[in-house]
Amino acid sequence: MKKTLLFFFIFSNGILFSQKNNALKSYSFEEAYNLQEKEKKPIVIFFHTKWCKYCFGMKKKTFSDKKVIDLLNKYFYFIPFDAESKDLIKIKDKIFKNESGTHQIAQVLASKNNTISYPSTVILSANNIIDEQIDSFLSAEEISKILTKYIAKKIQTKRMLPK
Repeated sequence: MKKTLLFFFIFSNGILFSQKNNALKSYSFEEAYNLQEKEKKPIVIFFHTKWCKYCFGMKKKTFSDKKVIDLLNKYFYFIPFDAESKDLIKIKDKIFKNESGTHQIAQVLASKNNTISYPSTVILSANNIIDEQIDSFLSAEEISKILTKYIAKKIQTKRMLPK
């Protein structure tokens, strides 16, 4: 009986520990920008809404994929953001808010030709310049390819810069 309980205890702690390690780390805009002061990393922003079934699909499938989680946790700051949020966002001295149903930060970062499609995934460089805007559903395989290509391009660019 004692061996059974010991096995169960060790096994359950192992499962809990492995689940914590496989969790996607997500940040608010403020947290990501503060972290960039310590360690410069690109930011991936996932703009979604509560009513968007494709957004829900990405949350459920794409962002639960182990490879996607590993890439995002290691190389990026990840911000999932409801584009219809009423939250005020303060970045440095600038305040962003929702005045018209769509949050200003979504309008600034996810808009293409004055239109926002959901879901939208935006990659900001470590210097906070928009490098990528993808306005469609992305499978785990698709976003893994995009992130891997992005990382490889940044590493290659760093190697080419004079020291």
